[in-house]
Amino acid sequence: MPKKTKLTLSIDKEVLSKAKVVADEKRVPLSRAVQNFLEFFAQPKVYCFKCGNEFDSKSARTKVCPKCGWLICPDCKACRCGLDEKTAVAVFHMRRVYEDLLAGRVK
Repeated sequence: MPKKTKLTLSIDKEVLSKAKVVADEKRVPLSRAVQNFLEFFAQPKVYCFKCGNEFDSKSARTKVCPKCGWLICPDCKACRCGLDEKTAVAVFHMRRVYEDLLAGRVK
């Protein structure tokens, strides 16, 4: 089992109160939610929209499509090029939500 360490954070009181309520409802310790976020923040894993396999977005195996600029799945080789326009727009906006969450732009 990995060794744990204490972490002290300063968080907006209202945000913390709301997070505690949600954590209790989901039966997830707040410390686990923070750890999961930090793990994703440090080493993002993504899922291929076509085959569903998880892959490390920072891996040397992961390439970016020179045509569309999206990550190429290392397993099935899918990228944005295989999507119709409406699906690509939806996937793009969902990705923006996650990026905003990670950057702290979503309040």
